[in-house]
Amino acid sequence: MDLNLIQAFVDIVEAGNLSEAGRRRDVTRSQVSRQLRELEQQAGAQLLRRTTRRLELTEPGRSLYQHGLRILQEVALAQAEIDSLGKTLRGHVRLSVPSGLGDTFIAPLLLEFAGEHPGITLRVFFANRVVDLIAAEIDVALRVTSRAQQDYVARDICAIEWQLFASPAYLARTGPLHAPADLARCQFLCPPYPARRFVLTLDRGEQREQVALAPYLQSEHFPFLMRAVREGHGVGLLPAYAGWDDVRAGRMVRVLPEWHAEGLGDRLYIITTPNLHPSMATRALIDFLRERIPALDVFAGQRGGPAA
Repeated sequence: MDLNLIQAFVDIVEAGNLSEAGRRRDVTRSQVSRQLRELEQQAGAQLLRRTTRRLELTEPGRSLYQHGLRILQEVALAQAEIDSLGKTLRGHVRLSVPSGLGDTFIAPLLLEFAGEHPGITLRVFFANRVVDLIAAEIDVALRVTSRAQQDYVARDICAIEWQLFASPAYLARTGPLHAPADLARCQFLCPPYPARRFVLTLDRGEQREQVALAPYLQSEHFPFLMRAVREGHGVGLLPAYAGWDDVRAGRMVRVLPEWHAEGLGDRLYIITTPNLHPSMATRALIDFLRERIPALDVFAGQRGGPAA
């Protein structure tokens, strides 16, 4: 069978319809349809059943799709291995990173990786919610979570600490905060929380306290929350890395620094789908990130700065 036709068939199945497959392959719908007919002639069987709303795999089509995926993966892996013999890695990787972490710290690393590997092309998505890697067509995802999903391969990168931050101007208006209970008189800024009140848990050694707070501002976009904190809108619960530069510059200070705040996720993972033969490009990016992220100052415990 023609390998190009098998690739076209896989694209059709993953796209769900001929028009979308054509857009992804940068060809017309009629060209995709012709390729499908040619493959069905070579296979001697109908591969897709056309309904009024979608395309459905026949039994021969399902078998060819599963084998075709493995064939294409093996070909890509073989090409990557051949390229690596010449010291030039080639391939394409689709990566998803959290917006705040990505904007501030991961973006420079990705540009460094791109400079070191000009044969590897990257497609980078800055998103805090990527639930289904297969549906979203993501090869590698960075996620901050307390528990990685069991149906993915999760590589633990480093711990994520959460801290409370405020601007000096805001604290000058509200007065010093000495104990967790003092947070009740503050405007609270935090990531989205399902309940109307956010139950913030803080630990100090063996001491543990909880404070129920009504969020004043909530957002998944940490740069927005950081700006709100800097401009004096309240006390923000943020990952420690998000406020690191602002604390050093004096634009924000840590609130109750001797207390450890529990946030929404305490570990950073690299997430991939189970794959016995990941591409050389994907492996190179994963190895690069696993080495470089923990070495960043912000994750190495060098957080100093004034506290309130």
